[in-house]
Amino acid sequence: MKNGMGKWLFCAVLVAVLAGFAGAASAKEILIGNMQDISGPTSVWGNAVTRGAEIAIDKINAAGGIDGAMLKLVTMDTKANVQEAIKGYNSLVSSGAVAVVGPPVSNIGLALAPIANKAGVPVVGSFIDPRVTVGEDGKPQAAMFLMQPSSIQYSEIMASYTIDVLGLRKVGVLYDQSNAFAVSLMKPYVEYIKAAGGEIVSEQVYTKGDKDFKTQLAKIREAGADCLYFPNYIQEAVLVTNQRKQVGLDIPIIGGLDFAPPFASLVNDPEAADNIYLANNFSEKEPQLKEVWDIYKGKYGENPVNKVFLGYDKILLIREAMKLGGGTSAAQVMAGMPQVKDLQGTTGVLTISPETHQPVGLSMVMYKIEKGAYAELGRYVPEKHKK
Repeated sequence: MKNGMGKWLFCAVLVAVLAGFAGAASAKEILIGNMQDISGPTSVWGNAVTRGAEIAIDKINAAGGIDGAMLKLVTMDTKANVQEAIKGYNSLVSSGAVAVVGPPVSNIGLALAPIANKAGVPVVGSFIDPRVTVGEDGKPQAAMFLMQPSSIQYSEIMASYTIDVLGLRKVGVLYDQSNAFAVSLMKPYVEYIKAAGGEIVSEQVYTKGDKDFKTQLAKIREAGADCLYFPNYIQEAVLVTNQRKQVGLDIPIIGGLDFAPPFASLVNDPEAADNIYLANNFSEKEPQLKEVWDIYKGKYGENPVNKVFLGYDKILLIREAMKLGGGTSAAQVMAGMPQVKDLQGTTGVLTISPETHQPVGLSMVMYKIEKGAYAELGRYVPEKHKK
């Protein structure tokens, strides 16, 4: 009986000790949420962001983590669906995530903003609609942070390049009127073109799920446009690029970030993927990219796309916010994020404005797609942005 009781006590003590060790181990882990489209229509972006974030976390952990605590990335598949994203965010909050790497999707960012503000777990994303980070009252959304140029900044760069560099003044526009991302890129572009003496000769729209754009493209051709502005998602960009050739619309496309790699490789006809202009977050020639570029290529056997570097830089921002906020809690990350200043990332030098929760002073690198190949044209900043 005594031996039995002794064994029972020994086992109980052992369980308690092991439980203590397990608790200590879990205390050494900091959960970072990651909400991306992994299996849906924009999964080419979501998987790239995820891989970039993983590379950053591996590097931070290899250097000792955050004061000895290891970062752990927990990924939720949004499937490019708002409700799935909300469910995923709430699950990450319940699991103890202290920050969330957000997707490059403005519709999801808009839906998440009030939920994240209430929950107090910050989201660091590349949703470029400024409404995601600045509310209707003009004040910043408390938990929402952007780490690339906003749609206004990007649109003005493209509009200035269209009219001031390329000399194109008669513009046709085609965009998804149901998509916050496309709408946010369309309005400031149009306003800039008109203010600079240009003309929108044809404004055509479509809605989510449309796959045949030949009617709209033909109307733009008949209106005498000398370029097409198309600020939409990558899947529609591929379709429009092919259909532009089919209807004989032989004019340049002025595109959004979705025309960055791997876009050209997805177009089945290199002759169609031609005479397209876009601004990208980085230049392949810039030295700060090399380490991440080499790690990615060595691991996946392919060149990284721009969303890889966005994912990487989001983790750098979260780590910097922990330092500036004085700790690794969600509240401390949220307090530190608006203090980030002159942080060297792979996509540029990052400074977050406390007034807008958007980056300030970021320039973009211009590219032209010529028969399926990307040609770098150098960094570009409109005169308006230099003031």
